[in-house]
Formats: sequence, C-alpha cells, structure tokens
Amino acid sequence: MLFKLKRKAASDASAAAALIFIIGALIVLFILLLSPEERAKVLDLENETIVGADEEDTSILLSESPKRLFPVDDKEFERLFSAVNIYVAEEGTELKRVDSLYVKKSLFTSKKVNISFDIPKLEDVKNALLNFMVEEGKGRLIIMLNGNEIFDKKVEQGNINPIELDENLIEGKNVIEFEASSPGGTFWRTNRYSLEDVMITADFLMRDTQEGTLTFIVDPTEIDNLKRIRLRYLPECNEKTAGRLSISINNYEVHSAVPADCNIYSRPIEFLPDRLVVGENKLKFSTTKGWYLIDNIKLTSELKEIIVPVYYFELEEDDFEDVQDKKANVTLYMKFVDDVTRKIADITVNNHLIRLDQEKIEFNETISKLVEEGNNAIKIEPEDILDIVELKVKLES
Repeated sequence: MLFKLKRKAASDASAAAALIFIIGALIVLFILLLSPEERAKVLDLENETIVGADEEDTSILLSESPKRLFPVDDKEFERLFSAVNIYVAEEGTELKRVDSLYVKKSLFTSKKVNISFDIPKLEDVKNALLNFMVEEGKGRLIIMLNGNEIFDKKVEQGNINPIELDENLIEGKNVIEFEASSPGGTFWRTNRYSLEDVMITADFLMRDTQEGTLTFIVDPTEIDNLKRIRLRYLPECNEKTAGRLSISINNYEVHSAVPADCNIYSRPIEFLPDRLVVGENKLKFSTTKGWYLIDNIKLTSELKEIIVPVYYFELEEDDFEDVQDKKANVTLYMKFVDDVTRKIADITVNNHLIRLDQEKIEFNETISKLVEEGNNAIKIEPEDILDIVELKVKLES
C-alpha cells in the first residue's frame, strides 16, 4: 500500500512539473513576440538598454527641415516647362447601319421603317449625314427626322448624295422615318422603295487632347516670400484655324483669348501670388478648336526681400569640455533632395565660413573647432535655389 502511495505521489509531481514547464514556455514565447518597447515594459526594463537599440552615444543638438532656401542677391527665379501640344480633332463615327429596308404605300396598305440612333454629346457632333443606295424605287421617297421632313423626292436606282442632317433638328435620341409617297389618283399603283447600306455618320470633336496640364511644387518658404508671378510662352499655331486659348492656375483662369499672332512670344501674364498653394500646383492650357504647340513656357517668381534664416543650437558646459578634450565631436549634417544638381552655398558657423560645393545628396562636416560653449549659430546662403530636406547638428562620442 505504501509503495502504491509513493508511486502515485511521484506521478503527480511529474505531471505538475510538466504543466509548469508548458506554462513557462508559453510565457517566454509571449514575451519574445512583443516589440522591444513592450517587452521592456513587461520586464520593467524601461530604464535599461533594449537589445537591438542604437548603442551609439549620439546627441542631436539641432534638427531642422529648411526645405527651400533662396539666394539673397537674386530676387527672381524661373521655372521652365516642357512643351504642351493641345488640339481639338474631328473623328468620323458610324452612328447606325442597316443592311437593307423596304417601304411601300398603296390605297389600302402602308409600310414605314423607323431607324433610331443616339448622340451622347450634342455639342461635340458635326456633319451628321444619312447615306444609302436605292435598289428599287417607284414614286417619291419621304424621310423624316424627329418628325421633321428632310427629304421628299423621286430617286433613281443607285447611290445618292449624302443627305445632311440639320444640327438644329438633332437631339440626344433620334428617329429617322422612311416611307413611300401616296399613289394619289393612280390608286391601283403601289409606290415602293428598297434601300441598301443605310448608314448614319457624323464627325465628333475629340476633346481628350484639348487640354494639357503641367504640375509644379511650391513650398511654404516660397509662398511667404512671393511678390508677383509672370508667365510667358511661345504659341505655335495657325491664326486661321486657332480657337480661344485659355490658361488657368489651379482652376483659376488667368488668360483667355485668341492669339493676335502665332509663333510670337506672348506678352507676360501676371497674376497674384495667392493663386498658388503650398504643395502641388497645376498650370493648364486648353483650346476650343484648332491646334497649338505651347513651347518655351516660363514661370517667373519675383520675391520680396530675402531674409536668411539662422539656426541655433546650444552646447552645455560638460559637452563643450568633452569637445575640447577631443572626447566628443560636433558634426554638421545636411541631406538634399537629389544627387544630380550642383549645390553651392556659404555656410557660416559662428562667423566661420564653410564652403559647400558638391552634387552628392548628403553633406557631413566636423565643426568641433568652430563651436562655442552655450549658444551657437548656423547660417546658410546659397548661390542658387537650394532644397534641404534635413539639417542636423550631432554631438558624437
């Protein structure tokens, strides 16, 4: 009996140990699946270094995003755009086709035929025509468009000249009715017509190409400094066929007229700076008819008095001593928008000049010998427009 009790106790202990092991494994797995920050909170390690965190002793003394800087001496700068080709073309379209139809009229019988067709945009339709070939004909052929008579003639066998459909009679939904004339006094006769290849066609204005849009970006610094804006361009066109040319900025029309002369530079079009917005702006050209190649498009921004921004950072006494003892370095870092354009600027750190002249997207310069204890100043004066994404001063041990 005692042996059985000992054996049962050993079995229970093994089961408990297995359960504890499983629970412990689940807890460890749960902690491992947490993010480093959450894991630190669970383990009460908020004040300890998280595994995988940046162990480099780096202090950010200055962090700015200057975006666009302008040269002090140049109060105008230009944006040049690629050419825009706009035109309103006409495309022949078949609206309806019927292989054959037959109409007749006698004293006792009458057979008419109706053909319906739709026009989605009436303002875009031109030169609507009715075409057909007469296979057999006796009497007069009468044709009605939306209840209005447009044809009443005796027609010989063969092709006839296209019948023009009056634009004033055309509607969104249309019906053309064919019938033969009454035999009148010759009541024993039957007038009839057999037509083949009945077709309704029209020219439609294709407006997909009647406008062209150019986009450009304006940042807050430029908006704050804008005084006025001028637009110039060279319109290549034909005065005889050119329609009205309209120009808009962000859907606000700044010009609408038929050019007095094609292939000659336009007069400057000036508009208020408040037509521009921070971010993406749209310059749109459109015409009502004809063809235009808008070339040499130039948008000139005239700026107010340029104020060169100054960026400040502070260096504590202990940090300054570490820099003097060469235990730490102060680094100036800048990041630009691209690695293609040339960046030229004078960078002044506490009245000490650093020359920037490069194409690379990043700039690093140790300025440990230029810094002072307490307040420090950095000023950047570009020779041309300079777009800076990021400006930082780092204290690195």
